[in-house]
Amino acid sequence: MQERRHQRRLTIKLPARIQAREADGTAWEEIARCEDVSLSGLRLQLAHAVQRGQVLRITLPLPPSFRQYDITDSSYRVYVLARHARPLPNGATAVGAVFLGRHPPRGTEGLTNELFLFKGDAAATGPTAPPGTTFLLRLDAEQAPGGVAREERVQAEQLAQRGAIVKATTLPVAKGVLLSVSEVGGDFEGRAEVRTIAIGPDGQPRLHLFFLDGPLPERLVPSPPAPPEAG
Repeated sequence: MQERRHQRRLTIKLPARIQAREADGTAWEEIARCEDVSLSGLRLQLAHAVQRGQVLRITLPLPPSFRQYDITDSSYRVYVLARHARPLPNGATAVGAVFLGRHPPRGTEGLTNELFLFKGDAAATGPTAPPGTTFLLRLDAEQAPGGVAREERVQAEQLAQRGAIVKATTLPVAKGVLLSVSEVGGDFEGRAEVRTIAIGPDGQPRLHLFFLDGPLPERLVPSPPAPPEAG
């Protein structure tokens, strides 16, 4: 979410109740801090890790001049979409989010664990992976077509603490499939969910993976560039 200079923006510290779901569907909530707000969105600092495209439900005492509805209510309840997420030195996550409104994204009911990416996000999800970062993906028999387990070595193109984009050519996967992931030549192992699939400029699919068992080792994650300010 880029700052729009024609919109009024307010630097404000407000308590906010955040509700969301992990990739496996587990619900979580926390009391966080809203740092600034505009008519289009707001900026938060969260203890939980959040991904670009993740849907959050927020309850906060937002000034009426920044609301679309429920002007007279003491609390404003709104769904937002995370457009930027950056880990902070204190272990928290700085999140820039855009307002979606009173209702969740079309086709979902309440909180969802799906990611909603804008056109072009597939090419700009995170920092480029270090050269030579290779994973072995395994699709277990119970999820594989014909009941036969499949494996493929893939090169990571982008890496983040809890996610990766990899180019796959032979693995028969679909959105929502769970994979076993192991680092080739390293000690990282874990599970990942295929959150989205996008076709790259070379016509080959890119799998957007979300790691379910915790973040990648710091040695694998490039330092991210500072995102544009939310507002």
